[in-house]
Amino acid sequence: MILLFGLLSGMAMVGGLIGVVVGVVGTTAPRRAPLLKRWRAGLGGRENQSEDARMRQRTLMAAAVVVFVVVWLVSGNFVGGALLGAAVIGVPWLVSPAQMAAERIGQLEGLSEWTQRLAGLLRLGMGLEQAMITSRQGAPDELAGQIINLSDRLRLGWRPEQALRAFAEELDDVTADKVVAALILSAGDRGPGLAQALEDLSGTVREEVAKKRAIEADRAKPRTTVRWMTIITVGVVVAGFFVPSYTKPYSTLLGQLVLAFLTAGFIGVLALMRQLGSFRRVPRFLVTDPASTVRLPAPAPEPEAPITAREPEGAAS
Repeated sequence: MILLFGLLSGMAMVGGLIGVVVGVVGTTAPRRAPLLKRWRAGLGGRENQSEDARMRQRTLMAAAVVVFVVVWLVSGNFVGGALLGAAVIGVPWLVSPAQMAAERIGQLEGLSEWTQRLAGLLRLGMGLEQAMITSRQGAPDELAGQIINLSDRLRLGWRPEQALRAFAEELDDVTADKVVAALILSAGDRGPGLAQALEDLSGTVREEVAKKRAIEADRAKPRTTVRWMTIITVGVVVAGFFVPSYTKPYSTLLGQLVLAFLTAGFIGVLALMRQLGSFRRVPRFLVTDPASTVRLPAPAPEPEAPITAREPEGAAS
């Protein structure tokens, strides 16, 4: 025991010295975003959520508080109530990666279809702006809103580059950035070959969709296992409240601590499984990175109008 304590103390001392050296000297590693910002990005970011998603989150949080309070007051088991309250939020959170992946795959399929349609309109002799405006007719359901917004911006007189960048912001995907980048380059330099480039991009997107579907099919089995394990565990906890002899050992202070330890370990395993099976998004490139040290040159100031001397009134003859 003394040897183990000495080993842990030595490791803690070495870690502290390394932290002091890094803090004083610094490091060449790239600066990462703050932990809270990365945590919010991992959860999807509240700023990117729709009003329905926010309302759903508020409803789940209110339901979790109600379940926690009711179970705690009825059974007197604080940790058990917290576990069931967390299950109200945790079970949908555990299922959300599959839903996010399905939405992204559907969006990519719509992007491939729209890109192919755009290439067909260009081959018919339409200009790029007219083709993007016309593509709103029969747009894929997954991208109908974004394509209609793009068409409306162009009809209102937006520059094609600005409208396409807004379109990329709405899609928020690196694959969409590839298509939008090709359209932006063609909008600035209207040369031949755009239709063929869009057809090639459409084929690339279709291949990416096929690979993502295969990956999600492999992930479906462990997700189903974890989901059923969670449901069975929560069911056992709920059933335990109807058998006082089963939950009596957990009513003491030591029992509450043991139950809290087991609950934390169970939630940690579920969080790790979700992270391993979550949909990892590749960073976009049509976006300004706040952590980058490269900055765009500031726009040149507009030349001021020359100031001409005014003759006093009545001086002119």
